[in-house]
Amino acid sequence: MSARPARPAATPLDLTPAQVRIVQKVAEGKSTGAIASDLTITAGTINVQMKHCGQKLGVSGRAAVVHACYVTGQLKRPEKVAFPATFSEAEIETWQMIAAGAASKDYADRARISRGEALKRIKALRERVRADNDPHLVTLGWTYEVLDESLVEMLSGTVLRAPAQL
Repeated sequence: MSARPARPAATPLDLTPAQVRIVQKVAEGKSTGAIASDLTITAGTINVQMKHCGQKLGVSGRAAVVHACYVTGQLKRPEKVAFPATFSEAEIETWQMIAAGAASKDYADRARISRGEALKRIKALRERVRADNDPHLVTLGWTYEVLDESLVEMLSGTVLRAPAQL
């Protein structure tokens, strides 16, 4: 996916238990305010910890952190459920780009579409599967078996490594 040379694979189990708790709440689609309330910490602490998680994993953005944690086994993968309809190639591409850490401009450039069209596709996919935000969309991608450990090359250039045994 990336034109940059790949970075070394992320080491599994990098995150602290506190960071994993935060990422789990992010993966559930909770807002920063709701997470702060649940964990009795400040929104600023959450933002700093999510930035540190991204740095440890070599990815950028909350959705990519969630995907990286599923791939590396740091978050328990969601139970797989069949979606009552099939997903189009454009929807699958949208899901993969979000999981790989693409901002809407990156997605638009790579898919050779306008930024407006990229935003429209992301919004439509979120609405279709009832995702609260992009990290929640990634979790639902794993739930509906659209995303899995085969997506290891992130837009940051990092190549994720799944643990030997899951």
